[in-house]
Amino acid sequence: MRRWIAAFAVAAAGAVTLAGSPAQATIADTEAASLAESPAPTTIADKRNDFDSDGIGDVIGVNYDTLYIWKGDGSGDIQSGVTLGAGWLPYRESLSTPGDLNSDGDGDLVGINYDNGCLYRWYGDGSGGIGSGVQLGCGWSPFSFSLAGAGDLNNDGDGDLVGTSDSNGCLYRWSGNGNGGFETAVQLGCSGWDNYRGNLTGAGDLNGDGNADLVGINSSNGCLYRFNGNGSGGISSGVQLGCGWAAYARSLSGLGDFNGDGRGDLVAIQYYADGNGDLYRWHGNGTGGYNSPAAIGSSFWNIDLAQ
Repeated sequence: MRRWIAAFAVAAAGAVTLAGSPAQATIADTEAASLAESPAPTTIADKRNDFDSDGIGDVIGVNYDTLYIWKGDGSGDIQSGVTLGAGWLPYRESLSTPGDLNSDGDGDLVGINYDNGCLYRWYGDGSGGIGSGVQLGCGWSPFSFSLAGAGDLNNDGDGDLVGTSDSNGCLYRWSGNGNGGFETAVQLGCSGWDNYRGNLTGAGDLNGDGNADLVGINSSNGCLYRFNGNGSGGISSGVQLGCGWAAYARSLSGLGDFNGDGRGDLVAIQYYADGNGDLYRWHGNGTGGYNSPAAIGSSFWNIDLAQ
């Protein structure tokens, strides 16, 4: 399961509640065996996490039961946290930011309710808030600890999801259908993906080719790998970007473009023995790697970042 992480800005003065309980409406369940026919996103590869329509990625996370947003300020830093509502405990392990699900240009959320194994979607309102939750399908329990927003992997303008199944260790992709749902799951591979469960995230366009890419920490060696998107929904073999990333495991979160340079960026928590931690950010360098990290928040604890 993802590590619990949280932030110094969680209880920011003047925090405004922008949404209520996470799930209030439902639509017909999908067949569990299909693993798809659910939500869909519409997103641009390098603006996957933009919830306030400013073109800059934002940080989303759950502190125990409460959802928070830390808006990006355009320089690679974050603003104070704002509460978005309570009742998010069942979603904290799987909350993901695939991008725009309804073609309105705003970032949206999806997550699996751990209690019932169903997938839910929340549309962003373009001002940093979100709407009511809608159930998009059930049978998603095998992906409760590995779901991640991938950005637009097939260049159709719709955001996609990826996840590693607890059942067989294989990586799957769900392409957004442009109407708030997903196409049927496609298996991307099986060998070795167990090592990235809970440590894989969409990173935006890292190498400047216009395609969304993935990055992940391999739990067997603590090294960070990049998987270039091919623009058709597939990914290339992993390229090792560096080791020593074990301290950031279970907290990796790709933001898309966090500083306005059009490159994919990354945030993660470095943990300490007391369970506390600091939030770090890495700017994409445009050639498939990252620049040196910068600390952008201290005393982070008890928050699960949306992947």
